[in-house]
Formats: sequence, C-alpha cells, structure tokens
Amino acid sequence: MKTITSNAKGLATALLGAIIAKYLHIPLPWLLGPLLAVLLLGSVGHPLVCHPCWRKTGQVIIGMALGLYFTPALMQAITFYWGFILLGIVWSLLLGTLLATLQYRLNRVGWATAWFSSAIGSASEMVNIAECYHAQVDKVVAAHSLRIVILVVLLPIFMSLYLEVDWHTTVMTVQYFDVGSTILIFLLALGIAKLFEHFNVLNAWILGPILIIGLLSYIGMLQHSLPNWLIAFGQLCIGWSLGSKFPFGFLKDSKRFLLLTILFNLLALMLSIIFVFGLIQWASVDEKVLLLGLSPGGIAEMSLMAKVLGLSVPIIVAFQLSRLIFVILTTKYFYQITHKMFF
Repeated sequence: MKTITSNAKGLATALLGAIIAKYLHIPLPWLLGPLLAVLLLGSVGHPLVCHPCWRKTGQVIIGMALGLYFTPALMQAITFYWGFILLGIVWSLLLGTLLATLQYRLNRVGWATAWFSSAIGSASEMVNIAECYHAQVDKVVAAHSLRIVILVVLLPIFMSLYLEVDWHTTVMTVQYFDVGSTILIFLLALGIAKLFEHFNVLNAWILGPILIIGLLSYIGMLQHSLPNWLIAFGQLCIGWSLGSKFPFGFLKDSKRFLLLTILFNLLALMLSIIFVFGLIQWASVDEKVLLLGLSPGGIAEMSLMAKVLGLSVPIIVAFQLSRLIFVILTTKYFYQITHKMFF
C-alpha cells in the first residue's frame, strides 16, 4: 500500500509539473515538466518514488511512436549520414576522455571513477562495468544522471533560442488511429521488449519496440499512428523517472563533486554545439539533425526531440545507437589502455 501511495504521489506531481510547464510554454512540457517538478521536490528533501514499470511503459510507448517513422525513404536517408555517424563515435571518445581528465584532475577521484563517470554511454551499463574496476559507483551514477538531466533541459532551450525551434506548434500528422489496433501493437512491443530484456539486449525497453514496429512499418504492414495523449503520457513517464533517479542522498556529502560535474557537462554540451556548427560550415546538412545526433544524450530523449521536430527519427537512432554500442563494447579496453599508459 505504501508503494502504491508513493507512486500515486509521484504520478500526480509529474502530471502537475507537465500542466504547469505547458502553461508556461516550456519546451517539451510533457517531458521537462515532470522531470523538473520531481527534481525540485527531491532537492528540498521530498524525493518521489517512480517504480521501474513507469519508465518501461514510457519507453515502450515512445519506442512504438519512433518505430512508425521507419519508412523506406527515411531509412535510405541514413546512407547520407554514415560519415557523420562515424565522426560522432570518434567525437564521443574524445569528449569522454576530456571529461575523465577533468574529473581526475579537478575532482580528485580515481581514474576508474573518472573514466566510467565520463564515458558517454548507457548509465546502467557504465555502472556495471565500473563495479568490476572498483570505481565509486555512487559518483558514476550521479555523473550520468546529471549529464542526461542537463542535456534534456538545456538543449531544447538552446534550440528554441538560436535555431528558432518552436516545440509547441509542431503537429505530427495522424495517419490512422484505432483503439483495438493500438492495444495489439502495444502488446507486441511489450512482448519484444521483455524478450530483449531476457537476452540482456542494450536498452531493451526502447530498442525492442523501435525495431519490431520499425520493421513492420518499413515493409508496409503497419499504417498506423498514436494519439497525442498517449505520446504525452509516454514522455511524462520518462521525465518522472529521470527526475526520480537522481541520488539526492548523495547531495549533502558531495557538493564539490556535483558542482564540478555540472560545469564539466555544460562544457561538453557547449563543445558539442561548437563542433556541430563547425561541421555545417563545410557540409550541407541539417544542423538540428547533427545537434541531436552528436549530443551526448540518450536514445529515447534525443529521438523523442527529433520526433517532435518532425526530423528523420531513424537517423537520430542510428547516431545514438552506434555511439552507445561502441562505447559499451570498448570503454573497458580504453580504460585499461589509458590506465597502463599513464598510471
């Protein structure tokens, strides 16, 4: 009963935050509103619970919505960006190395903690690997939580101010909507996500639905669209979960670490923006696509922004997924190499 009550409070707070954010015209109100509301309450000593099923539900819904964009025309567009995707992988390695050096020098943490808290990959996977090398796991968790929160909050604001992006008037075309079909598609996506999780596939709850719905959409078996309220609910679940994952108990004893980590992540975002604007000087590409593709964020968050903007979702998924797989598969080897070279 206590768990139900705590989750009910969290859901109510997330919904209220979304409504206020929409009223205040904050970018991505159904994602940022819940995130900021839960963060605010947690920071003043009232952390809100979010059961993992809420984030999983949100990821399945968003995965379904993103999968519907996998049409043959958009998939062909990925071939134009393959060079930039490879460049994004190299950029993530350089950026992670820079952040690790700053963490080691200025935050005075061990190299293992510095490296795995700075690697731009899945937080859960980085924590698992960090434990094997006796890193300070609480600091790794805090650093990755801050990175995602900072990016999700500040990138939409930057794009609104400097790229004239309007996150509120963008309307996605609804091709077809049926309650029964939507339930069946959701159950299919849910089943694939569970299967992916069983086999320990990376980001199973977002990638499973994207791949199965994307495949059906690509071969023309699925002509469907999701209602706006369902997509808004999926964003709400993800925002609520992101806000609740921040380790507030860690806040009191590690103010210096958190402050410097915030500054390091702001630097990473600024450098990524400069890198993108440098690239578009000699390449005729959409700066919004490159910005979402090369930003050190997560698949769900960056792809969701692409969907709202009406950009090519498969391209953003290709950018983020390629980088994620590369980092997860190689980060421990780069750690071993750097540790042997310098320590």
